[in-house]
Amino acid sequence: MKTKIASNCFLGVLSILAMTGTLGAQTTNQIVSKLTGKFDFSTGEMNSHWGDNLSASLSLPVSKRIGLQADGLFTHVGNRDFEGGGLHAFWRDPEKGMLGVAVGGIGSDVLYALQGGVEAEYYLNRFTFGVNVGADTIQYNQSAPFIDTHPTDVFATTSLGYYPMDNVLIQAAYSRMFDNNLGELLLEYQTPANGLSCFGELAKGDNGYDHALFGLRYYFGVNKSLIRRHREDDPPNLLRRILYTIGTYGAEFNRKANTYVATHPGSDEVSGGYGTISEEYTPPPDIPINF
Repeated sequence: MKTKIASNCFLGVLSILAMTGTLGAQTTNQIVSKLTGKFDFSTGEMNSHWGDNLSASLSLPVSKRIGLQADGLFTHVGNRDFEGGGLHAFWRDPEKGMLGVAVGGIGSDVLYALQGGVEAEYYLNRFTFGVNVGADTIQYNQSAPFIDTHPTDVFATTSLGYYPMDNVLIQAAYSRMFDNNLGELLLEYQTPANGLSCFGELAKGDNGYDHALFGLRYYFGVNKSLIRRHREDDPPNLLRRILYTIGTYGAEFNRKANTYVATHPGSDEVSGGYGTISEEYTPPPDIPINF
């Protein structure tokens, strides 16, 4: 049920984005500027599994400085699908910064994760300082004897972005969630084609977690430079951060699962999946992993 709702939310965002693109081709800039959004696809290695990611955002201004945004995401990694949706409410001044609140969730066949908090950006010439702070939780469908399968904790992410040119972003970020650390490096370049950019993202975290993703992003709305898009239009999609929270906690889950089964004679090594152990793994009857 949760994944069906998340899937419908994601498809709804995509439909509105498609309609927005059509309006942009047929109406004036005044109408185009009322709606902005983005759609991206990335692919690559996600914690020793191949993953494909689709995400989209739609932002609607409520007033000159206030906006609302809807996010959607679908990810297929290894043998598992993740779907989610989220909402933002934010204030933005393109010369100063952005302040808002955001909530979202992602679900799969074995778990769901929720996150909510405050997001802020501060602009200083070509530098952008970002902070996200809040609370998150993960709920697995069944319990396990070696790890908390319904953790709730605070999270924090800080980022520093620099635009050496108007259409190039280099960003470093650090996150702390469920007592796990994650470092990220992002590079994005907006091509001469209107609204089209390419990006790459590398990450390394605790318990051996890592990912290397590369993709394309298309921005809907008025033609403008990358730095202006980031400071005038929609905030970053929060669902990727939730997805990486699932991935880092899943890496801890898999490591502790292997430690647990190693202490039980006759058990086999756990086959790790993104977020939790692989669906194909069936533990011996006396090993109550319950997945």
